[in-house]
Amino acid sequence: MSSSNESSNMIINATVFTAEKDTKYTKSKVNASGGKSIGILNANTGKSLYLGTPLMMTWGAQKFVDEKTGKESYSMSLQFPGDQYRTDATDKMLKNIVEFENKIKADALKNSKDWLGKVKTSAEVIDALFHPMLKYPKDKNTGEADLTRSPTLNVKIGCWDGKFSCEIFDTNSVQLFPNEDTPEVGPIELMPKQMNLAAVLQCGGLWFANGKFGCTWKLFQAVVKPRASMRGKCMISLSPDDKSALEKRSEETESAAEEDDHDIPREATNTATLTVAEDSDDEGPAPMQTHVVATPAPAPAIVAAPTPTPVAETPAAAPAAVKKVVKKVVKKL
Repeated sequence: MSSSNESSNMIINATVFTAEKDTKYTKSKVNASGGKSIGILNANTGKSLYLGTPLMMTWGAQKFVDEKTGKESYSMSLQFPGDQYRTDATDKMLKNIVEFENKIKADALKNSKDWLGKVKTSAEVIDALFHPMLKYPKDKNTGEADLTRSPTLNVKIGCWDGKFSCEIFDTNSVQLFPNEDTPEVGPIELMPKQMNLAAVLQCGGLWFANGKFGCTWKLFQAVVKPRASMRGKCMISLSPDDKSALEKRSEETESAAEEDDHDIPREATNTATLTVAEDSDDEGPAPMQTHVVATPAPAPAIVAAPTPTPVAETPAAAPAAVKKVVKKVVKKL
């Protein structure tokens, strides 16, 4: 038998899953925190129980952070469709999951001492302690689960040290995650709200803590059809003429900008270069020019002008008398 056939035999189609004959339990184990766990295996292979789901809608992969510990966890809910969209496959899967829940509760009643530490108990007590896999909307009037409406199945998305343990493919079986070419794309991006997908779920077994118990499912693989996005891709298609004209005009603009840079006067720049030379009467080589970067002059400080001291006026000296010259006229005899 080929390895591919062996792998396919490990996955049970959820539409034909029969909990009574397809499952078996492991021995209970106590964990470090004091809780207890019991594995649920495929009775036919003795290995992990995997179920293949029909096409279902998800409410999106989501991230949760524990406020006390800061621990991060991821999960998503698979929605069983309502009357308008239900199919024979989704109806059969829902019926089989309900039967699986009933089997677990019946087995808990039989093994109440080992599983729950209770020698005697009742079906009503088991119902109260059991955390169901299927979550139904609540009735607004009673606050109780409305079993007439379509439920969701919670699925964990394993993540350790920042690395997800699931695989995601497109409809052509091309692996989308993990993908070295797109490390920024992960389960949250590939499985958004209202995405339709088919999945392979791995049963996480039974957990027991704080008097409660339940069964978990983990995402092993998923097939999705990624939504077309206009982000990150150029949606503009230039004609050859437009492309040529755009490149030509860009070159002309760059050339004009370079010419404008050369025409900038020296005094318009932020720094000025001064030439300082020493005076010399001696003949000799020309003095070395030193370039000094002028620093902006500090703003002048405003100083109050001193009040002038009055000065006594001195009378101006009288102008000197000008001697009048009299010209004598002598008559000749």
